[in-house]
Amino acid sequence: MLTDTKISTRPLASGFGAEIIGVDLSRPIDAATEQAIRDAWIEHGILLFRGADQDDEAQMRLSRIFGDMEPAATADMNDPNNQYMMTLAYDPDDKAPRFQQHYNVGGIDRAGWLGWHWDQSFMPTIVRGAVLRMEMPSPEMGETGFIDAVGAWNRLPDDLKARIEGLEVVYLFNPDFVSGQYGFPEDIKALPREKPAKEPSYDFPPVVHPMVITQVETGRKVLKLSPMHARYILGMDADESDALLKEVASYLVDPAFAYFHDWQKNDMVVWDNWRVIHGANGVPLHCKRRARRTTIMGDYKVGRYLDPALDRDRKVKRLVD
Repeated sequence: MLTDTKISTRPLASGFGAEIIGVDLSRPIDAATEQAIRDAWIEHGILLFRGADQDDEAQMRLSRIFGDMEPAATADMNDPNNQYMMTLAYDPDDKAPRFQQHYNVGGIDRAGWLGWHWDQSFMPTIVRGAVLRMEMPSPEMGETGFIDAVGAWNRLPDDLKARIEGLEVVYLFNPDFVSGQYGFPEDIKALPREKPAKEPSYDFPPVVHPMVITQVETGRKVLKLSPMHARYILGMDADESDALLKEVASYLVDPAFAYFHDWQKNDMVVWDNWRVIHGANGVPLHCKRRARRTTIMGDYKVGRYLDPALDRDRKVKRLVD
């Protein structure tokens, strides 16, 4: 355990992630402690706050430490009394679930499975981060995985680093997880839907993001690849692009370097979306689970639309993926 003037931390994983010890989020936090928490976030990438009695108020207080919040575009998932608080739930007895698509991964049928990604990679403006609180953990599985893209950059061979610096990746919103995403399991299968999909339509033209960025606060390089919605490398032959993205993704999503959080009731995890990719193992189809999420606004200023005629700041519905 490490202690500075205001907070104590306990490492979660080798090289990144920390649990914050002894901060009471049921009451206002002084400015010095808030700054210490922000500094720890930049240093570690993800922070865990444990406490079975933590609630919506504690989550809102924690979220405000990192910036302004924004509501999700999926308004029916937002709390009717708090537009910034989103509910992510699975109940096998729900006859009209918000999301109906389930997957078989590793031979297990799962609800709520998500492959590795950073949020809103299919948009030019990228949220700063998010706070997830597990109000009702699943009795089986349900872990959330995190991978540090600073560490991933450091793992790359020098020749591969030289090849990808300066390259840009085109992203396109793609909710079909079995369509050949880079770094996704090869054995993933979509289960038949019981009812036709009624997903809302969104206006998400192709966007471009650099494959490598620099963390402003520290100067560290970040391997900025989001496997879920990446389509191709801008200006590169299709076969060469496909091979290079597969190679880079193999280093990025290596499970040996991932931290999988095993949730306890009302755990809260806040992650740096500009540095960390995440994914969800999902839960068996017979298990309930309910989480609450807040999203922290931000824009790292280096994304753009592929079509130069489109204004990157134009108003669109912002989907949390």
